Amino acid sequence: MPDHSMQIEPWESRILEDFSQDDHSLWEVFGLIRGERPDASDSEVFKAGRQFLETWIGRGWLQLAGDGDMWGATGTINDILPLVDRIGMDATRYFVGSPLLRLTPRAEADLQRLRGTA
Repeated sequence: MPDHSMQIEPWESRILEDFSQDDHSLWEVFGLIRGERPDASDSEVFKAGRQFLETWIGRGWLQLAGDGDMWGATGTINDILPLVDRIGMDATRYFVGSPLLRLTPRAEADLQRLRGTA
């Protein structure tokens, strides 16, 4: 069972800040990882992005954004990892049906606590 503790890396904190400003499509998560790890190979970006999604979903930090039309190839947040596993490396680039993600209220509260403003 993965550890979803509140210890986060500086790069993860920057992505959390980015998500606090705007919703992101699933494929954009991998772009954010790529931006934080510019020397990583595509397979390393995929692995890091999948782990990131697993951790944040496990923490209860991500939800589907918008209405059903914005969810693309998913019906619930629990469909994200199976989708990533099914399409593999294609998840790291724009694809039709890429679901829109946003922070949950829990993530927003944790972000405030991490900033020391809660």
